[in-house]
Amino acid sequence: MKSIRVLAALAAAPMLLAACGGSGGTSGGTGGSSCSKTFKVGLVTDVGKLSDKSFNATSWQGVLDAQNDKSLCVQGKAIESNQPTDYQKNMQTFVDQGYDMVIAVGFLMGDDTLAAATKNPKVKFAIVDNSYDKPTDNLVGLVFREDQAGFLAGALAGMYTKTNTIGGVYGLDIPPVHKYRVGYENGAKYTNPKIKTIGVYQPAGPNAFNDPDWGKARGIEEIGQGADIIFGAGGNTGNGALLAAVQKNVTCVGVDVDQYNTVTDAQKCMITSAEKKLAVAVKTAISNASKGQFKSGVMTFDASNGGVGLAPYHDFDSKVTADQKAKIADILKQLAAGTLKTGAEQ
Repeated sequence: MKSIRVLAALAAAPMLLAACGGSGGTSGGTGGSSCSKTFKVGLVTDVGKLSDKSFNATSWQGVLDAQNDKSLCVQGKAIESNQPTDYQKNMQTFVDQGYDMVIAVGFLMGDDTLAAATKNPKVKFAIVDNSYDKPTDNLVGLVFREDQAGFLAGALAGMYTKTNTIGGVYGLDIPPVHKYRVGYENGAKYTNPKIKTIGVYQPAGPNAFNDPDWGKARGIEEIGQGADIIFGAGGNTGNGALLAAVQKNVTCVGVDVDQYNTVTDAQKCMITSAEKKLAVAVKTAISNASKGQFKSGVMTFDASNGGVGLAPYHDFDSKVTADQKAKIADILKQLAAGTLKTGAEQ
């Protein structure tokens, strides 16, 4: 796999975050009362941080969900990466502390995760948003059909727009983000042949996925070009675009999770979010490993298994027409059956 690096300035040491489940013990959801052995899971974020209210935060939620499941006896901790050179160091910290499993969050960590898994064959590894042609026996990739989630969001935007122009502010041009954009733009064209789509990727730099001011400025620019719906798909950078939509009183679409619940300042503009079930994927990987059912390779989450979809319409529920809802339901059915293509298929 080709290595993709983000230029980053030197930063302080990574933050270690610990969480204990159940009654406050240190061995997961049971609180340490009925576990003969605790399965220790360490999560390492990319530079987007747990504060992104989407990608990293929801992957961490998967660890918490596993920890709160009394049948698993999981204990989890997270380390936030400040720069790409932290990735292997942070993963090795968990290995050195005797952790059973390490979760790496993000495509940018692909090379470093493979190197760490190769170096530590007795530890299980999972990585969100990446897979390998030849993974090690202790490594599984958790991947999603972001293009399907984006297609659904774009299909809705294509029907809902009044200006026939929609925008998107994206993170780095890496495969998961690229699939969101392709799906979103093609979904809009599927329901509205007259649609004009505007979009911009964030350049590589020290604030990759973590520059809301840049995202907001790009969102305002797109609104100035006539976009009345803005898709923010890039961590905290994308969150800035959502706030641009609020400021300019246009509609917005969240990403990865139901951002109506996580970016509350954007509730006013949020018609829906293009979701991928990150927490479900992470918990599934942990559950399999803790039960001795770990399989290396790749696990794919898509429309056919409920791994991607659209969040509820929330405050826009009465504004989205019955015909539009029916159309989205039909598109989802076709995507799940494989009879409708997003244009991003490989």
